[in-house]
Amino acid sequence: MNGFRLSVCVLILASFGTNGSSNAGNTRADDEIERNPGAIVEPESSRVERRDPSGRHADQNRKRTQGESKPHKQIVSYELGVGPRSYMIFEPSDPKPIRAPVVVFLHGWFAVNPAIYGAWIDHLVRSGKIVIFPRYQNDFSTAPQEFLGNAVAAIRDALGVLATGRGHVRPRLDQIGLIGHSAGGNLAAYIAAVASNPNSGIPSPKAVVAVMPGEVFPQKEPNLADIPAKTLLVVMVGEEDILVGDSRGREIFAEAVAIPRAHKRFILFRSDRHGYPPLVAEHTAPTGANRRLDTGHGVLKSLQLSLGEVNAFDHAGFWRIADMTLDAGFSGKSLDRAVRDPEQFRHLGYWSDGRRVTPPIVADNLDDVPRVILSNGVRIIPWRLPERLSFGQNSDQTQAR
Repeated sequence: MNGFRLSVCVLILASFGTNGSSNAGNTRADDEIERNPGAIVEPESSRVERRDPSGRHADQNRKRTQGESKPHKQIVSYELGVGPRSYMIFEPSDPKPIRAPVVVFLHGWFAVNPAIYGAWIDHLVRSGKIVIFPRYQNDFSTAPQEFLGNAVAAIRDALGVLATGRGHVRPRLDQIGLIGHSAGGNLAAYIAAVASNPNSGIPSPKAVVAVMPGEVFPQKEPNLADIPAKTLLVVMVGEEDILVGDSRGREIFAEAVAIPRAHKRFILFRSDRHGYPPLVAEHTAPTGANRRLDTGHGVLKSLQLSLGEVNAFDHAGFWRIADMTLDAGFSGKSLDRAVRDPEQFRHLGYWSDGRRVTPPIVADNLDDVPRVILSNGVRIIPWRLPERLSFGQNSDQTQAR
């Protein structure tokens, strides 16, 4: 079963590439970005512009979500480290702030090229945040059991570089957030649990956004119950995500028992094929290509980038919800307080004929959200069997459990 799962993940959805080795200590400013500050995928996507014969296309309130000018016109990038503990740092510039909040962006399994998420990274950085992009794997030789340790080491090192390195925007260690997609969503939850230990060397994040999280290999530690109660947690899943389903997302949401309902939301994105191009809530929906952030890594890079179209799900959904969650966490607010109107998380805009884009289902209780078909994705059988199932025991023993 494990071998079958590996082949399906790579060959069918191809949402993950492979990472070549990084150059040790290779620190560089992205000259192209510096020379062309206005050329970085300013969210004006061909996917939104194309129309079907009826003229229906998703118009997600362009003045607010597409046409707005960002506070910072340029991005400076640095590439540091070697192999599966390498990472990139993206800093806002023009104007360059003295200090800035930090977002750790955790890629999906083998999606090691930041260009795959480049539009989202661009949005975050030019909105005034430092982004750390750990490459927690190198190739198939990097065991899934090593992902967490690699990511934690990269984050710790990156924060040290930002805090002490010459010319860097200084990190606001009291304003750290985690965003992760797929395997990175799972890692985001684990890292939040690790950071609860004061000896971890990582500040405890104020907010965690796990987008379509998937678990490559199960592990018992760290315990998600260790994530502090003050942390904001948002888990997003897609109704047509056949790769990971919603099982791991539900586990993360349920196992973070210290976090009160006022601090957490579970969100099910639903597809809308009313116009063209359709908005499909599938596993690659959170990716959004920005080739100016292309590092050359990934043997499936071209295919991955071709899947990274930007649309209403991004501007009005993933990005906007993450922004509100981060802002609330950084200001010490609960989600109940910061998002008093449920429509703030649900509204994705309108099609050009006036029909509302199908909103996601948002809840603080898993019972209020319908299950995704193929809830375990291509894994078919969940890694963790329910506690009530027990093999090799008689009924009395099972009942006693």
